[in-house]
Amino acid sequence: MKSEYVSTDRTDVASTSATGLPDWREILTIVIERFWYGLAAAVVVFLFVYVQMQRAIPYYQSTAVLMVEVNQPRILDHREIVQSDVRSLDYFNTVINLLHSRQMMEAALVRSGLADDNRLFPDVTVPLSAKASRALRYVRITPVDRSRLIRIHVEHTNPDVASDLANAMAHSYIQQDLDNRMQTSMQAVEWLRERADELRENLEVGMLALQEYREAAESVSLEEDQNIVIAKLKSLNTSLSSAQAERITAQSEWEALQEQLDAGIPRYRIATQLDDSRLQEIGSELHRHRQQLGRLRQRYRDDHPDMQEALQEEAALLEAFEDAFLTAKHAVESRYNTLRTRERNLLQALRDQEQEAFRLSRQLVQYTDLRRNVEAEQEIYESVISRMKEANVADTLPTELIRIAEEARPAGSPFRPNRPRTLMRGAGMAVVAGFGVVFLLYYADHRFRRNEEVERALGVPVLASLPIIQGKDIRERGLASYLYPTGEVAEGFRTLRAILGMNPAMDNTKVLLVSSSQPSEGKSLISVNLATSYAQDGRRTLLIGGDLRRPAFRKIFATQDKESGLSEVLGEGKAWQDLLQTGEIPGLDVLSAGQKGDRPAEMLGGYVWPRVLEEMRAAYDRIIIDAPPVLGVSDTLVLLKNVDAVLFVVRYGLTHSLGAGQAMRRIKASGVPCVGAVMNGVDLRSLANYYYYRRYGGYAYHHYTQAGNPDDTVDVEQKAQRGFRGAWKRRRARKSSGAKG
Repeated sequence: MKSEYVSTDRTDVASTSATGLPDWREILTIVIERFWYGLAAAVVVFLFVYVQMQRAIPYYQSTAVLMVEVNQPRILDHREIVQSDVRSLDYFNTVINLLHSRQMMEAALVRSGLADDNRLFPDVTVPLSAKASRALRYVRITPVDRSRLIRIHVEHTNPDVASDLANAMAHSYIQQDLDNRMQTSMQAVEWLRERADELRENLEVGMLALQEYREAAESVSLEEDQNIVIAKLKSLNTSLSSAQAERITAQSEWEALQEQLDAGIPRYRIATQLDDSRLQEIGSELHRHRQQLGRLRQRYRDDHPDMQEALQEEAALLEAFEDAFLTAKHAVESRYNTLRTRERNLLQALRDQEQEAFRLSRQLVQYTDLRRNVEAEQEIYESVISRMKEANVADTLPTELIRIAEEARPAGSPFRPNRPRTLMRGAGMAVVAGFGVVFLLYYADHRFRRNEEVERALGVPVLASLPIIQGKDIRERGLASYLYPTGEVAEGFRTLRAILGMNPAMDNTKVLLVSSSQPSEGKSLISVNLATSYAQDGRRTLLIGGDLRRPAFRKIFATQDKESGLSEVLGEGKAWQDLLQTGEIPGLDVLSAGQKGDRPAEMLGGYVWPRVLEEMRAAYDRIIIDAPPVLGVSDTLVLLKNVDAVLFVVRYGLTHSLGAGQAMRRIKASGVPCVGAVMNGVDLRSLANYYYYRRYGGYAYHHYTQAGNPDDTVDVEQKAQRGFRGAWKRRRARKSSGAKG
């Protein structure tokens, strides 16, 4: 079970610990701890750069600048034989690659005479290709961004040679570009001349074929014949449309007349619809006569002479009306037949004219193809002749696409090495190397030195950071908080006791197990001094030596007269009350580990130990168990089943994070809460630790306790000065004496 307690003296770094990254104060402490290693690495790197700079041969750089023309002079109204898109990136890359080619360098060396210059080539008997390859090592071609400029950089130990080679490359490339374009133009003119002869012959053949076709078609101009036929077709179409309209009208009239006659409609009614003046006149006269006859019938009888005359006149009019009606009917029929015949004739004429148009169109297809070929040959021939004349004139007027914008000049100072810049780079590399070594050593060293490291690796808060417990022997160091109750060590354990008292997990805790990941990390001294601190607080405290393999209390409490302890209680069934050591520290009873047993894990895991521990719980306010290390033996894992909480001890500069992490995982797997960790053995007098641990404000004990005594002020300052001055000597002395706390 994970402890819910968070150390109250770590509020300024709580966020940093949560993120898993060191804050700037911790980084500063890391740098201070390994400052001399980083300084040594920085000095070595800087000296290396300085020595290399002193040994370097000075090189001078000269630069010639070429400019690519975009707007070329247009003296003649024609285009170049070979067009170059000088705005394209491909063209620039081509120029740069050509400038850096060996063939280009060979031409530059020959034209400038540098091939035989012993300043550039001490051995002039070397082949030209080898000289060009060697010279290219001194050359660097770079385009200028967002411009049409190309720079030719040449570096050499002789400034005059550098400028001469740069100018030689620039002039040689310009001349080579002109020669290439002139040669291309000459080749193009010759090719155009050959093509002109071929085109002239083809043109003559095409014109003869066209004339022969005209003669075979018996037409001077097929286009004019086709135009005439098309005009006739248009006229016939118009006439045919008119004839069809008239025929349809006449047909409608004739068919209507026939339908009326077949229906038996009286003819005098049909006569009103016929367009015949004589028939209309007779019909009107017959109508008037019949009206007069009707009036006579009212007066006379049929045998009356007037009636007889009127009837005879009516018969004559009826005969005349019949003759006129037949004549009108015949006229309608004749007009219909005439229009129908005319329509058939126009339709036949139109079809004949269409056949003539089709025939002319077929002839015109071949004729047009022959004429188009002749016109195309003639156009190409004239274009080639014109282009050939322009090219002949253009050959004498070469234009430069590339020209020199700035010639190279001998440099007055070396280009490299640039001493100020090199020294600045060396200093920068030295700083980077120094910090790199510092942090490389930091990340390669898995030993704990700061509380944040412990919290990030173990996931538990660091409750206190205890200084190195000084003493002549292990007894003096183990009883430091009792022998020196006003010292800094005792105050550190009082602080640890107070922090544990604020932890909610300790409210129902009586049995506290103190352990570590490996031996020699100070868990026994922590157990004894913490138990002493609880006893000094007025609590009945029992200290149990739970390490049955390596008992440590004999040398601290002088138990030679009582060599029996927990081992005899568990193995031989002795009463634990009879084996207690009391009286040396008021309020503190000690049960040592006793004699070494053959099977410590089996004894601690038996049924006797839980019963004995329950009896102890009833008799004491606080029980502190000095347990073996978690790793290496299983004794502590067996003890965890019967304790209330665990206090984990790490040793400054000794405990490895990997081993401590493995041990903490085993403790958490047991389900027993770990109330926190204790950083043991901190050297508060070293510069890095003085800055780091003093910033918590928990170890200014001497300054606080002696600040109220004016007579001790000078002594305190002298001790502080001696602490910084003699830090290195004290560290050497502690290492040589092998002091353990």
